[in-house]
Amino acid sequence: MKGIVFQLRRNLRLPAVRKPKISLKEYVSKKGVYLLFFLMFFIGLILGASYSKSADSTLLNRLDFLFTTNLQARTQLSSFEIFTSCFGTDFLFVLAVFLMGLSVWGSVALPFVTAFKGFSVGLSSAFIFSLYRASGIGFYILVILPGTVMFLLSLIYYSKESFSLSLRYIRLSVFGSVKEPYLCRYIKTFMIKSLVALLFCAASALLDMFLWILFAGMFDF
Repeated sequence: MKGIVFQLRRNLRLPAVRKPKISLKEYVSKKGVYLLFFLMFFIGLILGASYSKSADSTLLNRLDFLFTTNLQARTQLSSFEIFTSCFGTDFLFVLAVFLMGLSVWGSVALPFVTAFKGFSVGLSSAFIFSLYRASGIGFYILVILPGTVMFLLSLIYYSKESFSLSLRYIRLSVFGSVKEPYLCRYIKTFMIKSLVALLFCAASALLDMFLWILFAGMFDF
């Protein structure tokens, strides 16, 4: 019996497990567009935080529909008004990405849309931190940040899809000999993903609304 067991052990050889080797060049070629959008977002984030030091508070309060700065005014809003305010701001970014995906120059302008989103996040967060101190930091992390991160990830993914479609329009217009036999299919897919982006926009606005309702009363501004 022992001889049979030893014989089986000798004949039975498990395949060696090899870790997939992905070079930096291959990773950048696959994820390069995502890396570009994240880089532009962080550049805008830094610029927005720097600009908040010299920004006029009166001007920021007037632009509160783009930059969440006037927390005292927003705490007086109803649940529906909070939802529409958050959804309206994010919808402008989704609309911009949608229109740029259907244009030739969209691939050039799309990174700046992501940068402007970073600028708005950096400016509003830095302004809230400096004005409300510890309460502002806690409020931003607990109430504003989750919905912001959720929308940012969906925006970058949607921007990448819009970027790819815009490149196809460039190949058609600039290089007339290049054919795009599946362009209609890509456009249909892009329309479906546009609806998904709107759903994520609404979901992040709902998350903002619920967090405002649950935790806004815990902070005194």
